Amino acid sequence: MSAHLNLSTGKFLNSSTLFKLSDALLLDVSSGEIVMSNLLVPRAGVDLFKLASLDLNFAQRKSLTDRVSGNNLVTFSRASTGTYVDNSGVIQTASADTPRFDHDPVTGESLGLLTEEARTNLMMYSEQFDQWTVGSASSVTPNVISAPDGTNTADRVQHVGSGSSWIRQNVLTVGTQYTASVYAKAVTPGTNDQFSIFYGSDGAVKTATSEWQRFTWTFTASDPSFYFNNGDDSFDTDIYMWGAQLEAGSFSFPTSYIPTASSTVTRAADVASITGTNFSSFYNEPASTLYIESPNFPNYGNISNSSFVYISDVNTNSTPTGDGIKFGTSSPATGTRIFVTEAGATQAQFPVGAGSKFAIAVSENDVSYIIDGVSEGTDNTVVVPTGMNRLVITPYGPGLAHLSRLAYFPTRKSDQDLIDLTT
Repeated sequence: MSAHLNLSTGKFLNSSTLFKLSDALLLDVSSGEIVMSNLLVPRAGVDLFKLASLDLNFAQRKSLTDRVSGNNLVTFSRASTGTYVDNSGVIQTASADTPRFDHDPVTGESLGLLTEEARTNLMMYSEQFDQWTVGSASSVTPNVISAPDGTNTADRVQHVGSGSSWIRQNVLTVGTQYTASVYAKAVTPGTNDQFSIFYGSDGAVKTATSEWQRFTWTFTASDPSFYFNNGDDSFDTDIYMWGAQLEAGSFSFPTSYIPTASSTVTRAADVASITGTNFSSFYNEPASTLYIESPNFPNYGNISNSSFVYISDVNTNSTPTGDGIKFGTSSPATGTRIFVTEAGATQAQFPVGAGSKFAIAVSENDVSYIIDGVSEGTDNTVVVPTGMNRLVITPYGPGLAHLSRLAYFPTRKSDQDLIDLTT
């Protein structure tokens, strides 16, 4: 049994129920409708996204422009500059209120819109290691090679395997959890290419290579001083370093690089929304399908039960709070969860695992949630949320996420469509 799409209605029809009346007309015996044959397209040849009323393909288009309307419907804000990786693997800086379309630093793959919560780099002189306190058996030569941002600002850091071999800042609060990161590259790969951190007890030893890499550590401070050293004077070190970062909080991942000089610097949160007539131009209250594509979401989860993408009548960071259709982190934050709420009551919720492609279909007494082609839950006792007036993309729960594509369909797509969209 094959299927065809009726272009005039957006519905799929089974070929077995179609009776030929003439070369131009067919009868759908299941509904009694007359169908024009030139409006039927075989399902196998259909791009389902052409049926969307909103299609934000961030990874492909690298803009906020909606493919359907040809307009930018999104209001975007970030009250600071922010960095991202371009398709050549070079770190670039976006001005305040400018969206960042990020890339994999190794493969150059376009990852889509980068959204992050506010974070502070507590490490001063992030690119000027000669401004740190330098031990008597260490040396720093500033600005000797090209850094990951393409500027000649990377320093050569050398430690002798004895004596006071370290560079240091007194920036830690004992008992606080931190994530530290730095870009490093070996001067001579295979020779004196190891380094480590010290925060009261040694962290893991890292090995630099011929390529720039970002190394990270997550730890709880047991001493006020933060050191880059050589395993407590146990080996010689000769590496290039750039872009040191220290972020405080109960998470285990660094966010995008935040450059500093003589003081700490805070990068503001990214927030994007569609409201007013821009929202009503694509939204259909009785039936909705929301498609979200985010690589390995939530691979950088921070806060449990927090929204990432949601449709609502209020701004809300918590998935259980406020009416609407909400997608975000589960509990723990390594999983995903959707909430459908109306009149303050939860109509449906599914706490499940991670994935990359997600589809949520909602109509009266009918909700379905699909992840990467697999059904994760259905509910047939749902009241559809009313009074919705905004679609919001927020980083507050995930902490850091890439949104490759966001699409909305003004119908409750069939479960087969949801599987096809997310496979």
